Amino acid sequence: MNRRVWLILAIVILLLVAADAAASWFFSGIMIASPTASLEEARADTGDPADYGLPEPEEVRIDTGEVTLAGWYFDNPQDGDCGVLFMHGFTGTRYQALYFAPLFWERGCDLLAYDHRGHGDSTPAFHTYGFHEKDDALAALRWFEQRSGLDESQIGVGGVSYGAATALQLAPMIPEAPFVLADSSYSSVAAIVSVRAEARLGRALGRLLLPGALFAAERRAGFDAAAVSPEAAIAEAQMPILLIHSRTDGFTPAAHSEAIYANSDQSRTVLHVNEWGSEHASDIGTDFAAYRQLFNAFMAEYAPDFGLPVAQ
Repeated sequence: MNRRVWLILAIVILLLVAADAAASWFFSGIMIASPTASLEEARADTGDPADYGLPEPEEVRIDTGEVTLAGWYFDNPQDGDCGVLFMHGFTGTRYQALYFAPLFWERGCDLLAYDHRGHGDSTPAFHTYGFHEKDDALAALRWFEQRSGLDESQIGVGGVSYGAATALQLAPMIPEAPFVLADSSYSSVAAIVSVRAEARLGRALGRLLLPGALFAAERRAGFDAAAVSPEAAIAEAQMPILLIHSRTDGFTPAAHSEAIYANSDQSRTVLHVNEWGSEHASDIGTDFAAYRQLFNAFMAEYAPDFGLPVAQ
């Protein structure tokens, strides 16, 4: 093979490497730096706390030592000696917690909802799918304990989508928590990124670019993708856990919650894959009464003393 051919091959290889690196960088940005909703946009879509039977919240700032979380604290006048920390989904805001708030408010629970790092009014930061967010959640829970006078055994944790995955990764760190509600969680960051990449690019190209995109995301955001696994975390959890997913979820397939459930202690974990025709993380809006019934039945069996009694 003459020198000219070798030169052409070398140029082609360099161009392919450069293209792969550029594509990996681009798709890592989609993973860790996607645009997020503003509070104004969220309010327009969701409404105000009063629309959900809640009072005007206290605006709070929680310093985690690394970022500052902006959120709402609702002090329940019914005083059910309980609290719930609820976390929103990817690119969302604390407003998403309003859909779920009536489930807990009727029990007399205080509520804390905040914007994840890199979301809403919290400190700008890369998204790490629960790797750093679980530590933020732990700091928020400790703040909640001090603010409310409640202890860990009196504060439940809930989340939807990205927030559900964070709640499950937090679970091993809070063994005394009374319950975790995880709606529409992904099983791992690698699994959900694979699903989204294949949806955008097709199966072959998505699989080809995934390793490089994950590698670039890890380096840029300072996290270990292999450690981001609600499926693994649930095996270490010690509290009752309610998993909910829509069978028709086209963003995060229900198989993710099924895999999480399969790795759990099924004596205290309940999975509902609902056939309500909902899109991703939308069962609560599709049929609130049915969702409330599922939640209350779970609580009656696994956390009967949590908060004030409610009608089934």
